Parts: sequence; C-alpha cells; structure tokens
Amino acid sequence: MNVIKLIAVGDIFLKTRNNKYPFERVQKLFENKDILFGNLETVLSTEGKEKEKAVPLYISPEKVKYLKEVDFDVLNLANNHIMDLGIEGFNKTLEVLIKNNLKFIGVSNKKQKNYLIIEKQGMKIGFIAYTQFGETFFEENIRINKLKLKNIVGDIEFIKHKCDFIIVSLHWGIEKVFYPSPKQVKFAHRLIDAGATIILGHLPHVIQGIEKYKNGLIGYSLGNFNFEFNPKECIGPQDKRTNQSIILFLEIDENGLRNYSIIPVKIDKDFVPYVLSEREKEEILDFVFKISQPIVKKQMKENKWFEEISEEYLYGNMEAWIIRIKNHGIKHFLQCIRWLVSPFV
Repeated sequence: MNVIKLIAVGDIFLKTRNNKYPFERVQKLFENKDILFGNLETVLSTEGKEKEKAVPLYISPEKVKYLKEVDFDVLNLANNHIMDLGIEGFNKTLEVLIKNNLKFIGVSNKKQKNYLIIEKQGMKIGFIAYTQFGETFFEENIRINKLKLKNIVGDIEFIKHKCDFIIVSLHWGIEKVFYPSPKQVKFAHRLIDAGATIILGHLPHVIQGIEKYKNGLIGYSLGNFNFEFNPKECIGPQDKRTNQSIILFLEIDENGLRNYSIIPVKIDKDFVPYVLSEREKEEILDFVFKISQPIVKKQMKENKWFEEISEEYLYGNMEAWIIRIKNHGIKHFLQCIRWLVSPFV
C-alpha cells in the first residue's frame, strides 16, 4: 500500500544569529519526506511601508534560499505578519516564492480561489489555509483568507472532489497560552466533520495540545520552529516554552491518516531548531500529553479557559500596546483604550 510521508513544522522567520543556516540541525529529519509544510511568519522583502505595530516581521528576500535548500513543498502565508510591509511587501513575497518554485497557500493577488493540490504516491492532497486576521483589498486583487467557518466548509466542499484528502492550516488563538478555546475545539471538529483530514494550527508561538478526532488529527498549535524568542521567557516557574517546538510526522494511505508521531525540538541561542536528548524529548512529550488531556476529555470549559489565558493575554497585549504607543503616538493610545473596553477583554 502506498503511503505519503507528510512532515509539518511551526513558525518560520528565517532570522538567525551569527549567520547560521536555520535548518542545519534538523535537515536530516526531512530526508525521506514526501511533503514538507511550514508556516512562513515573515515578509520576504525589505521594501514597503512598515505597519505600525509592536513587532513587524520582514527579512531580506535572499533568505528564501534556506526554504529552497531544505525543499519546503507547502508554505502557509495566511498570518498576521504577511502585510507588515504593506501591499508592496506582500507582492514581493509572492514574487520571490514563485520565482523560486516554492508553493504557498492562504493568500492570493489574483482573482481565483487559493488552494493547492499535491500528488504523491498516486494520491492527491489538498491544502487550504486561513487566519483570524484575514482581509481583502479589492482594488489590488489581494486576498488573505479569513478564518470564517461557513467559508472554510464551503472551500472544503469545493476541493474535496478534486483530491483524496484535505489539510487545513489555521492561524488562530491567543499568543503564548497552551490551550485552544472551547470554541476553537468545536470549530476544528466541524472542519473534520466537513471532510478535512488534518488541521495544522499556529499563531500562539507555543505548543498546544493534539487531538485525534474521528478519522482526523488536530494539532492546535505547533509552536515556534525557526523563530526569535526571549530567553528570559524560558526559565523559572513562569517558563513560556517559546523555545520549544514539535515536528509532526504524518503517514497517509488510501484510507486516510494511517499513523503519526511527534519529534520534540528546541531552539538554540542562534534561533536554530535542534533535536533533543532522550530525557529532554520525554519531558516535552509528557507536556504535550498533559496539555492535550483537557481537550481529549472535554474538560476545558470556557470559564476554565479564561482562567488559564487571562494573565498572559492581558500582560502580553499591554506590553505590545506600550511599544506601539511609544513608537507611533496618540492614535495607538486611543486604540488601546478601545481594546481595553472590548467585550472579550
């Protein structure tokens, strides 16, 4: 029986210290893959109007060589940083990827629907992607796919007759918290019910739980992969684990998801992910099991979830607002006030 080996990793910035190759310590893990997926969390340009935010992400387009060398097959671009250099940076990123024969999902600067179908081992795998920060610029024909249940279910219906299995990439959730909301869990279940096989999540910059649901698999957040992090966040009782990640190894045969495994990795001081010792692997695997249990056992009710996320959500966002106000002035102070009185906060 033919089997597709799909490998999925989390957030990629392509920035490293000391001019390190970002994948040098994990590249051997990808040698026998059929499809390699990652979330490209940066603009591949240094030109354009920088967005007024706390941490805009962009990098020299020549860094695309790293993605090409490791041979990524699918890159998600539907995220909250793809417009960090405006329309010019957006278009440059797509131009650079297309020029280097790198496939992407989640965004488009053309009028047709944005999806990708890859054929391997006699099977067709469909990829679609969405972000809670999605938007459309009609005059420029630019679309960043918005995380909206009705639209995603419609897209699954649209492509499931064109392929054998569907992978959905979702950029969603709350940064630096270890649990998806009960609404996210229901959302993910609905997509599996509609015909998705695997859901790959990102945005929180930390690992979240993994759930086997019916015949599908949901990785709520794969965490950072090659990404800048603050070492002070990763020590002591308040360890946010932003330097920890997982690589998902998935096997798909003609009946669907056949098997999966998790390879834990950490990010070193140069922002390069690396394979761990057996003891360190076990610690992260135990952590993934621990944070998965409230999802699997349906114990994460809304009130409990708010208790889990409230401190990190409020303090993390206030830090970002302070940076924005200092850098960009009174307009962002007024936006902060509006945020503070919003129903969710």
